[in-house]
Amino acid sequence: MKFIDLSHPMSNSMSTYPSDPDISIIREKNIDTDNSLLHSFKLGTHTGTHLDVPAHIILDGKTLNDFPLSTFKGTAVKVDKNTWSSLEQVENEIDGVIYDSNWYRHFNNPKFFYGSDRPQIPEKLIEKSVELKINFFGCDLPSVDASGSKEKPVHHALLGSDIIIYESLTNLDQLPFQKPFQFYGFPLP
Repeated sequence: MKFIDLSHPMSNSMSTYPSDPDISIIREKNIDTDNSLLHSFKLGTHTGTHLDVPAHIILDGKTLNDFPLSTFKGTAVKVDKNTWSSLEQVENEIDGVIYDSNWYRHFNNPKFFYGSDRPQIPEKLIEKSVELKINFFGCDLPSVDASGSKEKPVHHALLGSDIIIYESLTNLDQLPFQKPFQFYGFPLP
């Protein structure tokens, strides 16, 4: 089985959403002086590749602890703006959809990646995902909603249906189109 890491690596120099705190990774202990290596981390919960649960935008919504661990993995299918409408042709039952807009290639250009010119997820794909009653929806965009959206309709549609959202995925070019694969996106507890 081939494993493909869909997460951006964490570092002090990685970009963060414009209104989120910067990441800080500090070496607290060294082997030569402390007999062990230890780092501390400070970051926002939406730094780099991350997931959203209902409590992110829904008052008293479900938190990570309200979902069984099995919710964070399953059979997924990758689609894009040209192939999403053929989801019904996938013969296997799926647990998740990964939307590839090719935007992850701009991750190291924060002004562009987080800017207002990023692609939008087709509304009909969101409707279809809710209809399929999947467990998770992932994309390579920094947000499933348009830049600066106050209403967050895509977040509300997915999270309101208890569909976990994965954002800022990377390496999507290594996944097959419309061919089921196993996805594992376990969160820190």
